[in-house]
Amino acid sequence: MLIFNSILVITRPKKNGIGTHWGVQLLDGRVVDYIQEVGLRFTTRDGFSEGLPVTTIREVPWHMTLPVRARLEEVMRNPRKYDLLNWNCETFAEWLTAGVPKSAQVIGALLVVALVAVLVVAAR
Repeated sequence: MLIFNSILVITRPKKNGIGTHWGVQLLDGRVVDYIQEVGLRFTTRDGFSEGLPVTTIREVPWHMTLPVRARLEEVMRNPRKYDLLNWNCETFAEWLTAGVPKSAQVIGALLVVALVAVLVVAAR
């Protein structure tokens, strides 16, 4: 019986305890992620986990395998610098697997900051 691996979007708690760290487990089992210190990184699942529990967020459909590979090759040729707001681990994982660089964590944090600012102004 043939068993096919899938591309997986995975997360683990961040070491600082705030938010989650995102990565993409490739068909060969390697994990690719973006980290502040080095940018694009290839590691093992154990290396990605850093001893913390790993959660599978979603399985990437088979028909998306070639676009994922093409985007990965593109970012390997033209690496981007890590940017907390615009190009972080979550935006990278979303862009790589779905073609749309987005981060719900950043959007949520910005909304909280905006709400706090509104409340501060309203309290004056």
